[in-house]
Amino acid sequence: MKMRHAAIATALALALGACDSSTSSTCTASCSETGTTNVQSLQTWAASGRDLSLAGDTNLASTAAPFSQALRDRWDSVVNLKKYSALVDSDLSRILRDWASRTPTATGWTVVRTTDTAMPISGTLQLVRFSVDGIQQGGLVWIPNTSVSHPVILVGHPGDGGVDDQTANLFGLLVGASTLGGGSVNLDKVILVFPAYRGETAYLGADSVESDVSTISPWDRDVDDGLAMLQAVLDRTPNADASRISAIGFSRGAGVSLITALRDKRIKSVFDIAGPTDFFAPSIQQVSFMIAAGQPIDLPGVNYLGARYVGPFWKGNMSADSIRTALLRRSVARLAGSHLLPTTEAVQGLSDSTVFPEHMRHLALADSRVDTVPVPGMTHTSWMSYTNSVQLFKVGSELQAFLKTNLGI
Repeated sequence: MKMRHAAIATALALALGACDSSTSSTCTASCSETGTTNVQSLQTWAASGRDLSLAGDTNLASTAAPFSQALRDRWDSVVNLKKYSALVDSDLSRILRDWASRTPTATGWTVVRTTDTAMPISGTLQLVRFSVDGIQQGGLVWIPNTSVSHPVILVGHPGDGGVDDQTANLFGLLVGASTLGGGSVNLDKVILVFPAYRGETAYLGADSVESDVSTISPWDRDVDDGLAMLQAVLDRTPNADASRISAIGFSRGAGVSLITALRDKRIKSVFDIAGPTDFFAPSIQQVSFMIAAGQPIDLPGVNYLGARYVGPFWKGNMSADSIRTALLRRSVARLAGSHLLPTTEAVQGLSDSTVFPEHMRHLALADSRVDTVPVPGMTHTSWMSYTNSVQLFKVGSELQAFLKTNLGI
């Protein structure tokens, strides 16, 4: 789902996009992550004989008529994590070694444009440019105009269209609008970090920062890009409180937020709105069968996985081990049994046919500490409109209560 449309029309559109003063400043210092990963703890857990299967796991290809027995067996070796546990152990060890080798760093940090806001909220929305792994990318940063210490929220955006003013407006509304939470406006109390991720574009007004579209890596390098941008903001913002960091996200971005929180212990809480958590789930298997049948798939991130892994697998050009590893590194529900996720709340529409409710259930099945909020009648996007104000209020009020408890705002 793309966000370059006026999904939410509120006073925040004025607060976050008022009088413009285009400026440019550059910092040449390298900003590196500071030894705060959970990878060693994950490796200890991985070596403890844990089981990544979940109750109800199934191989849907076993009852799918178009598939030969040979194809059913190949697919079983991908999704039957209990039967092929030895291979899964090897996959997980490889993933964790890879994560341990990464030191995502933002270099060449440049503020491309700054928009200064008017009342009722005083602050700046910045469009920034930087590079991670030599790949140029961009993002937005919201910084209140106050000198007190502020918690930081790392925001995972939906879709694959990057971030823009409307992204800031949507999450600004959810985080801070008194019309949702019934309390005071919170945007003057928090710093918001919006990475666009590699391969995408960040927009602010008429300005933009583009990244090479060939570098996309949904749910994997997205995490690196967000962590690099987060550290850069912490390094450059004296009143950013590194002891109070939350990650929030919607759809693809919620999946990114969950994996980010699993990998980085600085993130003390994560709020998930309809995020994909399990790429072995029945709904994802059905998408794989659609790809096998040559049906077009236009879902953010999934089209990448289809072209890079799933399609080649069904054509016999990709090993079961390769696709299993690609799915596993994106399946936070399979790693949540480590109990390394921080305080987590998952909000999910029960009528969502894009990210099915099973993703919320599988996350909670893996870690019973996850707080789940099922919303009857809510689809993937119905809550984003004032025509469904009850749903919008529900999501916003849940988030604001979550932030009040976990960030003290």
